[in-house]
Amino acid sequence: MAKFSLLITLFAALVTPLILARFKITRVPGAVSEIIMGIIIGKTGFNLVQPDLTLRYLANLGVIMLIFLGGMEINFKLLEPQKNKTKEISPLGIASVGFFSILIMSLILSTVLYATGLFHNFILATILFCTIAMGVLISLLKETGLLDKEYGQTILLTAVLGEFIPLLALTIYSAVKQRNYVSAFGLPVIFLIAIFLLHRFKPVYKFFDQINKSTTQLDIRLAFFLIFALVTFAEQIGAESILGAFLAGAVMKLLQPNEDTQSKLSSMGYGFFIPIFFIVTGVNLNLRTLFSNQQALLLIPIFLIAFIVSKAIVYFVFKPRFGHRLAMAASVLTATTITLVLPILEVGKSLKLISATQAGAITLAAIITCLVCPTLFNKIIDSKKAS
Repeated sequence: MAKFSLLITLFAALVTPLILARFKITRVPGAVSEIIMGIIIGKTGFNLVQPDLTLRYLANLGVIMLIFLGGMEINFKLLEPQKNKTKEISPLGIASVGFFSILIMSLILSTVLYATGLFHNFILATILFCTIAMGVLISLLKETGLLDKEYGQTILLTAVLGEFIPLLALTIYSAVKQRNYVSAFGLPVIFLIAIFLLHRFKPVYKFFDQINKSTTQLDIRLAFFLIFALVTFAEQIGAESILGAFLAGAVMKLLQPNEDTQSKLSSMGYGFFIPIFFIVTGVNLNLRTLFSNQQALLLIPIFLIAFIVSKAIVYFVFKPRFGHRLAMAASVLTATTITLVLPILEVGKSLKLISATQAGAITLAAIITCLVCPTLFNKIIDSKKAS
């Protein structure tokens, strides 16, 4: 079956949304359904797929595209200072207080786990607890019609911080752990390169519209150049490639691409590369080994509770502005985490900070948040609309 692994993976990517549509399963995020499909066809299930070099390479491109498109989701207008005649805290202010409250709670929870000996890597646990699944949040906020409202924008900004700051922390931690201090000091250089590329291509990008043809697709070529330029530079200084991908997405967003460009990039990412990444993640999960390891099995409820408790503090930050129900919904929704957890765990395994079994347990905990939290969020929002 090894020679047909890519074909089977692509077929699984094709049929997964069809199965969800056939059985009218609407509450399960696409990423989770693809991981579950990977579990079925992978080591835990029928063992139909054995990832070869090509499949692993495509999966790596998938995570890069996922983080790149996450960077493109940032609405930079929300980050601009706004005149507020009522002297209320801006959405950015609420989001900043919300995220740093999450960070404090994450530090407390990581300390408890370290002190009790349940999980020995304090910093990695803190980074994991801080993460928020921005992609899942965006789709849910769109579905509920909240994305363009102040409430939805505030949650989105919290998610942006919950994606970018853990990425930055992971890059610094990885550099220190590998004693590659050049990469830590090289982080500002990555930002300078991103700014340079932005200013360099901004006037050129406007010229693209005049000469762009269906056979050239200059906007897409530029997007991939930005991705590989920043990813390559990040890797050369020993930083994490996903940070370069995120910055490439942010630069592309600042170039103000038209809706057609964004649609094409999303189609390439979510239509091909990203499903491969999620399915291969499921393929590599060996639940049989996990369930036979009592210590690793214990991590599933521990991390599940920690993912939820670390975001519970958001309730108190959102309540003064949005009230009890919406604040509760925000704390539940921000507990959803999957997209950034997976690359963080890959880095943890490559640095030998955690075992594959531990990574599998944490992944399962993250999957459960994606199954439970969006459902609870929708119920709270629906009850709010009905009242």
